[in-house]
Amino acid sequence: MPQITTILFDIYGTLIDIHTNEHREEIFETVSRFLEYRRVFIPGRELGELFFNEVNQQFARSRERYPEIDATQAFEHVLRDRGRVCDRFLAMLTTQLYRSLTREKLRLFDDTFWTLNEFRKLYRLGIVTDAQRVYCNPELRALRIEEFFDTIVISSDYGFRKPDPRLFHIALAAVNAKEENAAYIGNKYETDLVGSKAAGLALSVLIHQSTEDEKAFLETKPDLVCQNLREAFDQIQLKISEPTSVAVV
Repeated sequence: MPQITTILFDIYGTLIDIHTNEHREEIFETVSRFLEYRRVFIPGRELGELFFNEVNQQFARSRERYPEIDATQAFEHVLRDRGRVCDRFLAMLTTQLYRSLTREKLRLFDDTFWTLNEFRKLYRLGIVTDAQRVYCNPELRALRIEEFFDTIVISSDYGFRKPDPRLFHIALAAVNAKEENAAYIGNKYETDLVGSKAAGLALSVLIHQSTEDEKAFLETKPDLVCQNLREAFDQIQLKISEPTSVAVV
């Protein structure tokens, strides 16, 4: 087993337990009332329709295989085209308000902090996640785990999402690590496992999965399947300590 120097993580569903609901009508009514204080008058229902239309337009314009959108840009276009306001800062505030209203749960898993602390003693740590930076950075700070990471790669900065292997390569380049010396821990087969395997990482670990889930794995199989982060830490330590077999001539 090659030496592991770097551990990369997904965030949501892996380190952070989150639940959001973006489609409640009262969310956009509240955002609409907020915008009234900035002299922007767009009824809530219309605001929601315009926002999701901009999101869909971003997807349609993208030439990426796995496109990502920029939520702040979507609100910025709505404010400019319908509200006649060109204000990037207001668009960012509106985006963060929208996110705060959609959040129904945001907390660390019980073993997140302990596991990151233990990993940090042995490896460089990074994040590769599908998210909006305008949401992600404040949430990492609020949960007090931002400082654990040497690099944070967020899909909204690049216009494409996992399983695109480029996101993993960007993170590895930032910490001067090679694919054969890195592991990735995530919770989704279609993005985290497939993406980390496509990027050539030495270890791909699926977290918060039961052994029954293994039958759902198609052509790509994880190196490790773990029920929680603490188990992932223990299993990675066991995996990398396995002796490398040497052919006898």
